[in-house]
Amino acid sequence: MNKEIFNLLKRMGFFLSPFLFLLLLYGILDPFKVIKKYDSYITSDEISVVTLNRHWVSTSTFKNNHALYQYNSFIFGNSCSIFYEIEDWKCHIDSSSNCFHFDAFGESLYALNKKVKYLDNKNVAIDNALLILDHSLLEQTVSQTSHIGIIAPQLENYKNIHTFHLKFVKAFLNPRFLVAYVDYKIRGEVKPYMKKDFLLNDVVMHYCVKTNEISYPYYERLIDEGKYYTPERMSYFLDRDIIKQSFSPMVIFDTQKQMLHEINDIFKKHQTDFKVIINPLYNQIKLNEYDVAYLCSLFGKERVFDFSGINDITNEYHNYYDIVHYRPHVSRQIMDLIYKKNK
Repeated sequence: MNKEIFNLLKRMGFFLSPFLFLLLLYGILDPFKVIKKYDSYITSDEISVVTLNRHWVSTSTFKNNHALYQYNSFIFGNSCSIFYEIEDWKCHIDSSSNCFHFDAFGESLYALNKKVKYLDNKNVAIDNALLILDHSLLEQTVSQTSHIGIIAPQLENYKNIHTFHLKFVKAFLNPRFLVAYVDYKIRGEVKPYMKKDFLLNDVVMHYCVKTNEISYPYYERLIDEGKYYTPERMSYFLDRDIIKQSFSPMVIFDTQKQMLHEINDIFKKHQTDFKVIINPLYNQIKLNEYDVAYLCSLFGKERVFDFSGINDITNEYHNYYDIVHYRPHVSRQIMDLIYKKNK
């Protein structure tokens, strides 16, 4: 080998060695759990340090377990939908149903549409379904670009697999994340600086791998003990006009209509017993009346239930963990109401 070429390669190897080392470390540690296969992507009742891509977790968990459990009933939506607990839902549908949370944090209509199509393409029975919607979900008609929000490759026939994995490599190599993560791995402690901008977190959640259901009994215990709604936490709750109703901008246009029609057609094909719930968000902004009217005309007025805006649920801050997520007792109340109306 030419000496000059050898020296060039040697220098390149020297400069690339830190990068190659970090890639090797990424592959070994797999912090986002997108490389190896896991029986459970979330360890129940332990600190969940790294925020995972919920599209990936939900889809991979379904793929790993469907042959065993033969799921036939699904809850779709964003992070609010995780609080529609399976045991509560089974009180209103066939109690022998095999139920699964097919949700994602910051869910988009695009990804929800892909999930329903994925089940249909796999010839999975969809006997029952809950669609948990709001303005934010309905307005998103493309896959998100962040590593947390990008859609799982399985849902797009692996067309985006290279882009998907590159997102996580870049997220790992982000100096701020890398410093925080290595510090945690060495010292085993989630420090305050690590929680800024959600680099890492110290949230403890309960997780059921069979149903892909997340719950927060620790938060409920703090609430029961009167220790949850601290002055710091209350500072995040918005001041609202609880008298004059405000509405979100119209969000259902041609692209949304097409995606919603495709979902409805699949539900018709499977003769799905489904309900559409519009989230009662703490901001009390009501979903645009034209959007609600469209949902009613498409899915049927008897299937659509709008809990957005100013009402008894949204007036009470004790119904919420934060300004977005309402608690399981609210979801239980909503299910009791919507299923009772159809009896």
